[in-house]
Amino acid sequence: TQLLLSQWIEPHFDTSAWETYDLSCKSRDETEDAVLHDAVAAGKRIGAIFKEPTITPSAVQVQEMGLKKAWGSPNGAMRKGWNGITIS
Repeated sequence: TQLLLSQWIEPHFDTSAWETYDLSCKSRDETEDAVLHDAVAAGKRIGAIFKEPTITPSAVQVQEMGLKKAWGSPNGAMRKGWNGITIS
């Protein structure tokens, strides 16, 4: 993440006002998916989301990662949550 920001984004964009959210499976599991809802709300307020690739875990991955459940697609939640641009 930091390499992407420092070499490809920060030379061209002012990122000082950017908000970041950890949408990893572990974070979504630990927060009962509240982090995704917060990210969607921020996207709705700001008008854009730049998102790194994430996975929707399979049943096997849920067990391997020790997750409570297979949380749904964050992309789907973003599309349903607001009418804006999601770059992933």
